[in-house]
Amino acid sequence: MTQHQADQAVHEAARAGLAGDLAAMLAADASLVDAKGMDARTPLHCAGTVEAAAVLLDHGARIDARDEDHDSTPAQWRIGESPDVARFLLQRGAQADIFLAAALGDLALAERLVAKDRGCMAHRIGKAPEFPPVGHQRRGGTIYQWTLRFNSYPHQIALLKGHRAMFDYLYAESDNRTRLLVNSVLARRAEAEQIASAHPDIVPQLPDADRELVAKYCWETNTDLAAVKLMLDLGFPVAHPEHNHGYTPLHNAAWAGSASLVELLIERGHPVDVRDPGFHATPLGWALHDCLVEKRHPEGEFAAAVKALVEAGSPLEGVKFPTGHLAVDEVLRPYFEGRRQPT
Repeated sequence: MTQHQADQAVHEAARAGLAGDLAAMLAADASLVDAKGMDARTPLHCAGTVEAAAVLLDHGARIDARDEDHDSTPAQWRIGESPDVARFLLQRGAQADIFLAAALGDLALAERLVAKDRGCMAHRIGKAPEFPPVGHQRRGGTIYQWTLRFNSYPHQIALLKGHRAMFDYLYAESDNRTRLLVNSVLARRAEAEQIASAHPDIVPQLPDADRELVAKYCWETNTDLAAVKLMLDLGFPVAHPEHNHGYTPLHNAAWAGSASLVELLIERGHPVDVRDPGFHATPLGWALHDCLVEKRHPEGEFAAAVKALVEAGSPLEGVKFPTGHLAVDEVLRPYFEGRRQPT
C-alpha cells in the first residue's frame, strides 16, 4: 500500500471547488499540480467542480494520472460524487471505459467502446485484471468499488444510475454468459433460467472468477439473498471461495450476520467447519468476531446465525462463553452447560 496517507491543502482546495485559491497556489508553486495526497492521488483526483478541474488542467495536470493504491484515474475517482467533472474530463480527452459510459448514460460513448472491444461488457468491478478487487497485488483495488459499486457489471451501474436505455443496449449486445451472470446478480430469475435451460453447459463451464460470485454476493457490500438463491438453483457451487482472500460464502454471510443466507447455505450443503486461509477461523468464528469485536453490522441477526451454525455442527473450539451478548449467550448456553452437544 502507498505510504501517502494525507491530502495537502491543494487537494482540499480542489475538493471544495475553490478555483481561485487553486490558481493562486499553482501560480506560487507549479509543482503542486502533481502533489501527492491520500493514496498518492493528485489534486485532479479530488476536483469537486468543473471549474476546479479546468484550473488544474490549465496548469498542466495529467488528465489520466493514476493514484498508487487504486491505479485509477481522476475521471474514475470523480464519477461517484462529481459525475459532471468526470464528464468534463472525458470531453477534455480523458481515457474512457465502459463503467464511465454506463454511469453517465452516454450511449454514443458505449457504442464506441463496444465497437472497439466487445469484451468490455463482461468486465466486472472487482474482477482482475481490468478492475481488480481489494488486496489484489497488495493494493486497494479499483476505486470503482467505492465510487460506483462493488462486484458489479456495467449493466448494473446503468440501472443504479437510472439509465434504462443503457442497460437495454448493453444487455442486447452481451454474450449469453454475460447475460446469465448479469441476470444472476440482479436476481432476474426468469431470464437467467431461460438462458441456463437453453445452454445447459453454461453454468458447469463457468471459470472460477465467475463461480466466486456466490461468495461475493454474501459479502457485506453486496449481500443479496435472492441473487444467491438463484445462483445456487442454477448450479453454482455452494462453497466456492472468492479468489483474492479465500473467504467462503458462509464466512461472508456469517460476518454480516445474515441469518437467512447462513441458513440457505447450510441447507444447500455448505460445510460449517471450513477455515479461511488468513485467520484460520470457521464461519462461526467470523460471526462472533463481528458481533462482539468489530460490530460492523448492528443490524445483523447474529443469534440466529450462530444458532444455525452450531446446530449444523460447527466446532466450538476457541469460543469463550459467556460472550457478553445476551441473545448469543442464550443460543450457546446449552452447549457449554453440558446439556447437549452439536450434532
